[in-house]
Amino acid sequence: MELRTSIIDISILQRLPQLDDSIILEIQPLAPLSMVSELPGSYYKALKMPDKKMICGLIENVLGWHIDLSDRKEIAKEIKKMRDQLVKQQKKQKNSLFKSDQKVIPYTDYSKGSTYLPLLMDYFEIENLVPIISTKVMFYDDLWKKAYRRADSADVHIGGSSNLSYEALIIHTLSNDDRKEYFKNHLGLFPLFYSTPTEREYISMDGKYELNLSIDCELYRLLKEKSITNNIGCLGSSEGWVDLKIKEL
Repeated sequence: MELRTSIIDISILQRLPQLDDSIILEIQPLAPLSMVSELPGSYYKALKMPDKKMICGLIENVLGWHIDLSDRKEIAKEIKKMRDQLVKQQKKQKNSLFKSDQKVIPYTDYSKGSTYLPLLMDYFEIENLVPIISTKVMFYDDLWKKAYRRADSADVHIGGSSNLSYEALIIHTLSNDDRKEYFKNHLGLFPLFYSTPTEREYISMDGKYELNLSIDCELYRLLKEKSITNNIGCLGSSEGWVDLKIKEL
């Protein structure tokens, strides 16, 4: 299995996770955060503190792991195959590469409940998470653009699209039946998604989150190296900008 590309180095996934380092991760919000639980429904209720999957998303974001879902699924298949083989080998005690205290972590599918499939969940563990508030915390609701896609409804899609090709302006002069036919036959002239306003809760805080992590030494090295040139990432949503600081214990 080759997990190294010319753009993103994900070769860490070839090694077994070992939580052999301890660090403090300090997360300073630079914008209001909306950390929403999985399958939120019609109202996007924000969590008061980030969960492990959100922290994993932040770590992968800082590392530059901008990998689409289809590629993540292919990578996950390879990881599962590798882990399954190692579990079998360990059970038979025929793999001389294993240390006596090294245990293979079986593959777990962490995609349940969302379209985000994290790849580094097994390479760290949150031991403690503490919010440190300087002065105030404010919760408020705002409208957020939620993206949808429908290839069978010209009226809905066009009504929620901010931009479309000038060639498609003719659709406004057509009858309802003709609009639907034109839309289906000219999908390339329209945005892939249309948007609809959705109520979402945000947290504005004057403070930070402090996390004690047990972490794989290689992941720690990658994070420390990357933070020299980029310590800004997103937490909870693409608008949730945060500053990341790493401290050794």
